[in-house]
Amino acid sequence: MNTDTIAAIATPLGTGGISIVKISGPKAVESVIPIFWPRNPKRALDQLASQTMVYGHIHDLHNGDLIDEVLLTILRAPRSFTGEDIVEINCHGGPQVTTAILDILVKSGLRLAEPGEFTRRAFLNGRMNLTQVEGTIDLIHARTRRAARLGSQLIANGLGVEIRRLRQTVIEIRSLIEASIDFDDEIEINLPLDSIRDQIRDQLIPALQELVSKYQSGRIIREGLRVVLAGKPNVGKSSLMNQLLNQERVIVSEVPGTTRDTIEEGLEIDGIPILICDTAGLSDSNDPIERLGQKRSLEAIEKADLILFMIDGSQPLDDSDYGLVEFLGERFHLVLRNKIDLLQDEDPLTCLKRTPTEGYLDISALNGQGLDGLKKRLLSAAGVDERADAEACLPNLRQKILLNMALSVLSGVLDKSETTVDFETLAIDLKDCERYFNQILGDDVEQDVLDEIFNRFCIGK
Repeated sequence: MNTDTIAAIATPLGTGGISIVKISGPKAVESVIPIFWPRNPKRALDQLASQTMVYGHIHDLHNGDLIDEVLLTILRAPRSFTGEDIVEINCHGGPQVTTAILDILVKSGLRLAEPGEFTRRAFLNGRMNLTQVEGTIDLIHARTRRAARLGSQLIANGLGVEIRRLRQTVIEIRSLIEASIDFDDEIEINLPLDSIRDQIRDQLIPALQELVSKYQSGRIIREGLRVVLAGKPNVGKSSLMNQLLNQERVIVSEVPGTTRDTIEEGLEIDGIPILICDTAGLSDSNDPIERLGQKRSLEAIEKADLILFMIDGSQPLDDSDYGLVEFLGERFHLVLRNKIDLLQDEDPLTCLKRTPTEGYLDISALNGQGLDGLKKRLLSAAGVDERADAEACLPNLRQKILLNMALSVLSGVLDKSETTVDFETLAIDLKDCERYFNQILGDDVEQDVLDEIFNRFCIGK
């Protein structure tokens, strides 16, 4: 690890009440002594204890000009965020003040921090494991309170504790097997194969399956649910989008083909970020612009987590409707029968020849009837329980892949232990499983993986 002393602005640039300039490294305290004049001259910085805050002023290193009045905090190694000496300068907000202080520090010999370098040093110094690092990223980028809570739970090391528990069980099983291999000629060791199988079958495998099963909910909480409105022209897709957004975002007209391109907007439902995509109506057309819009509509459908297939419930279905039904096939979709406000009590609603798997939902995009039910179905159809706690979710694809690999190995070990007593092979497989757990925690992970993770941070974190 690079042991330079680094500095960066830790708060967003712009006007504000307070900004923070952060310094970390072996010369953190030493670097601010020449530029910080404490109100009480007797309070020498190099003599102050950790977790101490001092009031004073920052002055220019060369001409002594006053820069700002500040509160300076000292956090000494190893009990700091990075595990190194840290100094935080709490100054008045505003880009002029913060950049002036940072310029003075750089001119004195400090290096500008790279993106995520403070957190990277915390990881490399053992202050955080990789699941906590990824939780920090999720918390910073959270778009809803629920997503923020998910990141906070990862930072609190809930997943890390569970992975360590599973890893320890694997280590204990492997130790028994390796002991029987190493010492079977010297002492009699009765390897409890039945007990080992029970542990793998009843404890390890179910725990991993439970974690993996929570990935979809975690991903949606973290990244959001991509929902596409699909249907032929003039069935009310744009009106529905405006109702969901509670604003006139999309032009609505009785003229078919008004929407020529995909239009995306975000909203939040029960703490879940939803990306709504309105699309051009799908029908036969010779207009090159309409055909281009329809091509983009089909591309949006391919990427959707959930498709809302809209039909006009007040009119008979035509070939365009059935053609879209065939195109959707097994894709995850919900059928919305729109325009129920045009029906009388005795009027029958339009139905497909075959009842869709997810059934029908009757709505009026004009007056908002049925929208509360639609919002609930958006979550339930995507597999997210509206009451589910963020703490119970696994948001990270990297973690999911490694858990699946560990699960595959343990399933193989269970099968092999039923048919063979090749203990060497079993020990090697369990070592692989342990390695996957280590990679989740960051104990054994490749440099390019670390670079990719830490590059997602901003400078100053």
